[in-house]
Amino acid sequence: MFPAALLRAGANMAQDAARFEPSPPPIDDALTIEQREAQRIGDLAASFCLFGLRIALEEDAWRDAAEPYLAAADTPPMPANDPAHVAPATAFAFPKLGRRGVHVSPRLPMQALRVIDWAAVLLIAHVAALWGVGAGLFALSLGEAATFVLAAGALKAGLWLTETYRATPATMRPEGAVGGLALGVIAGIIIANLIAPDARASAALATTLPIAAMLLAGIHAAIAVWSNAAHKKGMFAENVVIIGATEAAKRIIARAKRSGDMRVVAIVDDRLSRVPSKLSAAPVGGNIDDLMAWDGLPHVDRIIITVTQKAETRVRAMIERLRPIPNRVDLLLDYQNQGVQGRRIERLNGTAVACVSGRPHNYRRAMIKRASDLIIGGAMLIGFAIPMLIIAIAVRLDSKGPILYRQQRHGFNNRVFTVFKFRTMRVRPEEKTLVQVQAADPRITRLGRFLRKTSLDELPQLLNVMLGDMSLVGPRPHAVGMKTAERDLQHIVAEYAHRHRVKPGLTGWAQINGSRGPVQTPAELRRRVKLDLEYVSNASLWLDLQILLRTAPSLLGDKEATR
Repeated sequence: MFPAALLRAGANMAQDAARFEPSPPPIDDALTIEQREAQRIGDLAASFCLFGLRIALEEDAWRDAAEPYLAAADTPPMPANDPAHVAPATAFAFPKLGRRGVHVSPRLPMQALRVIDWAAVLLIAHVAALWGVGAGLFALSLGEAATFVLAAGALKAGLWLTETYRATPATMRPEGAVGGLALGVIAGIIIANLIAPDARASAALATTLPIAAMLLAGIHAAIAVWSNAAHKKGMFAENVVIIGATEAAKRIIARAKRSGDMRVVAIVDDRLSRVPSKLSAAPVGGNIDDLMAWDGLPHVDRIIITVTQKAETRVRAMIERLRPIPNRVDLLLDYQNQGVQGRRIERLNGTAVACVSGRPHNYRRAMIKRASDLIIGGAMLIGFAIPMLIIAIAVRLDSKGPILYRQQRHGFNNRVFTVFKFRTMRVRPEEKTLVQVQAADPRITRLGRFLRKTSLDELPQLLNVMLGDMSLVGPRPHAVGMKTAERDLQHIVAEYAHRHRVKPGLTGWAQINGSRGPVQTPAELRRRVKLDLEYVSNASLWLDLQILLRTAPSLLGDKEATR
């Protein structure tokens, strides 16, 4: 492993950390303002990519000076996860991997049970207080309330002592909580007899706790049955590609079969003469170029490099080659030391991995973001229902053609989805190629100019938000096959695809900072990507709310943008 890089990932190795000091990238005082800006972009990207992103700029005069921060880009990289630019078929046939159903964190069932159990403790204490002393829990003094909470909390303690919460979706059993709840009932009754204010309160607790325990046992059993069924359907499993048909890969596959937390769909290895054609049921074949040209790559959740870190040059080359894709890339740590830990280090089926590209999974953040999308987006959809109906009628009367315009765009992990907009242009069947909007574009209708100026044409994308293809806030989705200055976007900015690490948004950080509408020049594209990466690096609920509040004033006050 590369000690400085691992420390940048937040890892702490008890036996080695003191010997290594991360060295920050050098700063050359002779760099121009643009070169320093490139350095800032690299530093920004490093917050969510272990080895940093390097934005490729065109100016050859200072490319060498900015080399630590910029992609060389002498040969354009293979378009990443782009069905419109899939390379010719290779000899190795990857498995068909279409869009799957819902994917849920394997920690979700147990997290849900913890929340339910805490809520049950408070409810039990409240009911016992009403029955025992004739007043609700919050009407009692602190000492009296503590008595009921401690007795009811014994149920939670029993579950914890019997390690009920350590079960996974694969190991959960319907009867798994019975022993812990029984222990909790006994402990709770003892506590009630010792510290209850009177015999009536003690009797209320002694009666309430067994009944509540039976109800909780039923809830635990129901969630266990659901979790087992969902586990068998693969709801908790990530789609994983392994690079390197190594002994470590065999161990990962064996553990994955037992836990069900991942589904290894393929193994890539650039030294096929030394490896078998299959490891377990996973096919082995192809190289990284084949992987990046695979049309199923947008549906891969994680790529794990299992090649030993002793082959440092080879591993570095792999990471550099995988840099242009938005998928998460992990490096398997071959340390057998439990002291390897840090904010970018994760335990995966009992093995430590370091996230070397992409952000570590934050299921809590994803759940909060999805909940806010549904709540705020649903309210907006209801609030704008009548205006959208009026606009739909006006579009129909203004010119011939459909009310809604549908277009294929890139979303999360470069997955292609259909975006909805009110039609603002005249229908021209003879136009076969995608052409970005120009100033005073004759294709735009009279009503369309108003809708574009006010961004009202984007309102149907609230449907995309509700469907889960988009979020309220995120980088704006770009059309499949879109070009700037007759060049593919990822050829201008080598790590362009990293803006797809989050769902695209109805609005975003770039839009409220004046970068909206088509990007006509490489400089405009680089600024858009820089702003999008700033959002990806700093995304949070509070930033989303700030962007939403600033969206209307920013867009309505922008008279210069061409849309």
